Amino acid sequence: MLYIRRTIKVKFKFDKAQEKDFNQICDLYKNVIKTTFTTWDDEYPSKKLIMEDIESGKLYLLKELNKIVAVSYLGKNENEDENWTIKLKNPLGVARICVCPTMQKKGVGTYFMKQLIDTAKMMGADGMHFHVCTKNVSAMKMYENVGFINCGLGKSNYGYDFYKYEMAF
Repeated sequence: MLYIRRTIKVKFKFDKAQEKDFNQICDLYKNVIKTTFTTWDDEYPSKKLIMEDIESGKLYLLKELNKIVAVSYLGKNENEDENWTIKLKNPLGVARICVCPTMQKKGVGTYFMKQLIDTAKMMGADGMHFHVCTKNVSAMKMYENVGFINCGLGKSNYGYDFYKYEMAF
């Protein structure tokens, strides 16, 4: 149970995404693209990529009642060939982490990230590496709040600058 702003008691369910969640996940990504800062657009994340993440069992979500309020990929980092500050033997990373705009700045992203970290540990990861766009200030605050370290600029193939975020378990 999570207390949001210490006044509302809310029950969340953290789980792997399933095919039945596909349309709601796509709608959440579209909503975030339209209402908050993101480097995403109508082509990314694509419906094909979302379905691949679901089918591979690497897409996780957080539901409040039956409504999806957060979603994220958790698996091997696409940028693992980069020169990371923290040397890990079995790192995982997050990508395409998305929190419903009406649930942002209420502790939901922090709660969701802690669930992802716990899941990564249960999967045998010894830490996490991933990129965050330098313009995504709210995401950086959330990651730092749960213990990730900003280790400077990372490689960019997408037209935006990214910081490397890391944590050893």
